[in-house]
Amino acid sequence: MDLTPENNNEESEKDPVRSDRSLWYMATGLGLLILIMGYLTLFVDDPWSIFSKEKTPVMVIDDNSLLDQSASMSDEQVRSSLVKFIEAFYHDQRRGYFDPPSYFAPLTETFYNYHNLNYTRLKDIYWKRMSQMSGFSRNWVVSSLEFSRANSKITAIYWAKERYFRPSVRQQYSADLKYEMRINEEGKIESLTVIETRNESVVQLAPDTVSTPPGEEFTPDITTEAPAENKIYDMAQVEVAPEFNGGQKELSKYIASNLKYPAVARQNNVQGKVYLSFIVEKDGSIADVKVRQGIGSGCDEEAIRILQNSPAWKPGSIKGASVRTYCILPLTFQLQ
Repeated sequence: MDLTPENNNEESEKDPVRSDRSLWYMATGLGLLILIMGYLTLFVDDPWSIFSKEKTPVMVIDDNSLLDQSASMSDEQVRSSLVKFIEAFYHDQRRGYFDPPSYFAPLTETFYNYHNLNYTRLKDIYWKRMSQMSGFSRNWVVSSLEFSRANSKITAIYWAKERYFRPSVRQQYSADLKYEMRINEEGKIESLTVIETRNESVVQLAPDTVSTPPGEEFTPDITTEAPAENKIYDMAQVEVAPEFNGGQKELSKYIASNLKYPAVARQNNVQGKVYLSFIVEKDGSIADVKVRQGIGSGCDEEAIRILQNSPAWKPGSIKGASVRTYCILPLTFQLQ
């Protein structure tokens, strides 16, 4: 056998040794898999939705004409249809399928204390309100349902228990609300109003950080760079809260003696609370009065007038120094 180097080289060229690339292929595949999973995690809310069929929201009421023939229906039929209609209305809202044209008349006279809304405006206001109500829950009491009929129009009255958290002011709110729902000849809601409130509870929670007042129109200057005299403090930040001279009792007397119930509101039996936001200046004067939640029919304007004409308050203070303070005040309009 010839074992010279020349012969060995010739045999190597005839049968070259090939490197094993299986590890390289495995590493490349694993790297691609990691990249895909990373993309799905960072940029796709629900990765599993890619592998499932798209779901189309389905409304509870397939036939929106439950009440459009109410004139020919018996009282029992109307009641049964009303229960289904109201339950479907709230169910769709909870599921996010809220569709105004499916439930409301083209121009809604009143919806949650606002007036004369078209479909677009109604929907905008609804979702804006809901953005300020975290963890919202509503249970309407079916047994409380009462209704009256005038030709093909129906007026339904019922109670609902509501509870939610207001993140902007860190308040836990709950109450029993009495609703009036008016339904026109076409079976659409033309008015939805809170006509009475009971067992109202507002629990102020201590803020984790500096809180800002509600609403987009007003941004308080509470940055550390601002001069101290220009800062606006939230009620949770001041050591001594501002108050009407004489306290709550005197404030109630002032409102009762100066409030003029708007004629339109009286005629339409409009009642409820108007929530005003305002600033108590360092000298106790009232500034920047705005309606944060109104009930319309002239009540909002009357509430603003009452507060703007108010005598000077005792200002809020921190370490004995008066400061500008942001406040919210509810004014109740109630017919005797």
